[in-house]
Amino acid sequence: MRALSLLLLMLAPSLFAADKTEILWDTYGIPHIFATDREAMFRAHGYAQMQNQANLLLKLYGESRGRAAEYWGPSNIELDRWVQLNGVPDRAKQWYAAQDPTFRKYMDAFAGGINDFAKAHPEAIGAEYKVVLPVTGVDVVGHSLRAVHYMYMASRERMQREVNAMLKGTQVALLDVPKLSEQDQHPGSNTWAIGPSLSASGKAMLLINPHLAWGDTFYRYMQVHLVGPGYDLFGAPQIGFPVPVVGFNRTAGWGRTVNTIDTVDFYKLTVKNGQYEYDGKLMPFEHETKTLKIKQPNGSFKEEKLDVRRSIQGPVVFDDKGVTVAMRVAGLDRPKMLEQWFRMGEAKNLTEFTAAMKMMSVPMWNADYADADGHLMLVFDGLVPRRKKGDFAYWSKVVPGDTSATMWNDYLSFDELPKSVDPKSGWNQNTNEPPWTSTFPQLDRTKYAAYVAPTGEEQPQMRTLRSLRLINEHKPTTYDQFVANLHSTRMELADKVLPDLLKAAGGISGARSEAASVLDKWDRMTEVGSRGGVLFQAFADAYFKGPGGIANKMKVKYDPAKPLESAYGLNDPAGALKVLETAAVEVKKTYGALDIKWGDVYRYASGTSDVPGNGGAGGMGIFRTIAFTRKEGNKYYAAHGETIVCAIEFGSPQKASCLLGYGNASQPGSPHLGDELQMLSDKKLLPVLRERKDIEQHLEKRERF
Repeated sequence: MRALSLLLLMLAPSLFAADKTEILWDTYGIPHIFATDREAMFRAHGYAQMQNQANLLLKLYGESRGRAAEYWGPSNIELDRWVQLNGVPDRAKQWYAAQDPTFRKYMDAFAGGINDFAKAHPEAIGAEYKVVLPVTGVDVVGHSLRAVHYMYMASRERMQREVNAMLKGTQVALLDVPKLSEQDQHPGSNTWAIGPSLSASGKAMLLINPHLAWGDTFYRYMQVHLVGPGYDLFGAPQIGFPVPVVGFNRTAGWGRTVNTIDTVDFYKLTVKNGQYEYDGKLMPFEHETKTLKIKQPNGSFKEEKLDVRRSIQGPVVFDDKGVTVAMRVAGLDRPKMLEQWFRMGEAKNLTEFTAAMKMMSVPMWNADYADADGHLMLVFDGLVPRRKKGDFAYWSKVVPGDTSATMWNDYLSFDELPKSVDPKSGWNQNTNEPPWTSTFPQLDRTKYAAYVAPTGEEQPQMRTLRSLRLINEHKPTTYDQFVANLHSTRMELADKVLPDLLKAAGGISGARSEAASVLDKWDRMTEVGSRGGVLFQAFADAYFKGPGGIANKMKVKYDPAKPLESAYGLNDPAGALKVLETAAVEVKKTYGALDIKWGDVYRYASGTSDVPGNGGAGGMGIFRTIAFTRKEGNKYYAAHGETIVCAIEFGSPQKASCLLGYGNASQPGSPHLGDELQMLSDKKLLPVLRERKDIEQHLEKRERF
């Protein structure tokens, strides 16, 4: 029976029922899949992802098996140790078995489509990635488990940072943790939902705008249009995921942002004689030994034994320098994460969407929803452990593991999570800040457990203040203004501190005067042609670095009750002027002029495309968030930030436009590696094609199965 199943899995695309499944590929490499049954829809989706992302998809699946070192050598061994230490391969099998039988068939169908493509087009796949084939439904489930629970949430890097925070001030040497990029320090994304009362058309509008790493990583998105019985969703899965994680159908949709949720806890254990203390007793560890294979340059293999120890909290993830730490991850008992996203995608109204959310299997992310009935809902969603004590700050540190007082086994219900449903303000928004400022009047944080989220009393990042300002500036808002706002490159930080800086520079001659003149003429934007932004960025990078950052150097401190009327000015204008002078000397030395165009320094690149960039760091208060962290010569290139961007107005007909800046394919040689990049530079979106007749007018090719 098993042999027959594997044979069926590897059969060519002819297994698709005749005339039942069709992929219409548009001119930007977006697959529009039309199927008369849902299994065929999933199968075609797997096939389509392989066509655009084959090497990356197979690499990610190999990593999620915990066998990357076996496939591709010693450089992958740390990843394998993390995946195997946390039992991802074994749990993937358990999760697969726990799926609803019908949905399990969909996972098998998606895997089948991957194998179909591999058999039909072996020449299109890098030779080193074929070792992962064939894949199964277990791989589909296991990759999403690894990506969400052990990369987004419980990454090895997070463990190292939290252990280092515990070790600071001791005589123990700190761990060597890779330097974090801005994206890792401030996980990104924007989302807006505008209700009928603030919309010029009287129809709700939604912005989907995740910010994640560019390049060949598990963060990468792909646009796809899935049409089957009762299903018509345009959205974006992450590569290897069988369902979009953001998207919209004919009447409803949702965006997501990384929320300030604590779903991972680290426990310091007290170890004595090979056991650990718990409530006054010594408890034995569970032990398991795993064997990891490591491919050598000559093709042979070495083996490494991995000793896995587990306490009542979870596996021991650090045991060195006299310190033993175990880790507990929320959601490992909720195997239906992919099905929940699928149900969210088919929900046609608020009732159905809420029902999907109440599956409580997606462990994190704010969900920002809007629909054609004019309803809005933003939910601080995820699995918040039901804790016995402590606030958010307490649980953000390593906690004692010798007591049941810090142990949890359940989560807050959907009804206990912060949310904003059809708010009086007529809008919801989030840019990764705590949920309290998601609308006005602000949510009352005293109604929720202190450990749910930070208090919000500390100054939020500048991007949040820019978002709040944009969403409140234009009332009512047209669709065109909505799109213009989402492309805003204005620097909130410049608006807040530049007046004081220019005032202090008045009457001063020399380099400071020249720099002040450039900044005075600057439009405070980071457009391709903006002159002065490069200088201000250099000044801000130097002046606001260090503990406390921006907040410590402002004259008027942040007032959480008045977010848009506080946090501005400079408390030391003279000191700021000195830093500006130094920054000006450096900019002129590097670029030959203080007023060099932003797009001459900050660039977008993908495939063979290299174009002027716009936007910038969210920490500077730029809503169009792009982190230019890859340096080549004296130019900086986008490494993360805006990925899939969609603006939807839920009218009849629906208005919708999207863009995936780095392109809809990662496969070498694809024409879609960077074909949307110029649109990103030009601040344009592509109209979403939903109707077959419109798709066929922009058709690259047709595939029938």
